[in-house]
Amino acid sequence: MKKDYLFLFIQIGLIIFLSIEQIKVRWEISVLYGNQNSINAEYQNLKEEEYKLKTEAYFLNSPARVEKYAKEKLLMHKVKPKPKVIEK
Repeated sequence: MKKDYLFLFIQIGLIIFLSIEQIKVRWEISVLYGNQNSINAEYQNLKEEEYKLKTEAYFLNSPARVEKYAKEKLLMHKVKPKPKVIEK
């Protein structure tokens, strides 16, 4: 009879322990799922920012813009090459 109560007590204790562990695992999964959502959102924002920065870099390095800046701000102008006369 005492063995039956001891066995029953061990079973109840094991069930309680496993239930608590199950709750902890489910909570950790929900936290990680939330973290994944925020990480995905941040990743999308960073991709958009990268796209904007690449577009700006292409604009700033465009040959027409560089030429315009050289003419207006640096007062540079194009020089036509002088023809070379090759003597024989």
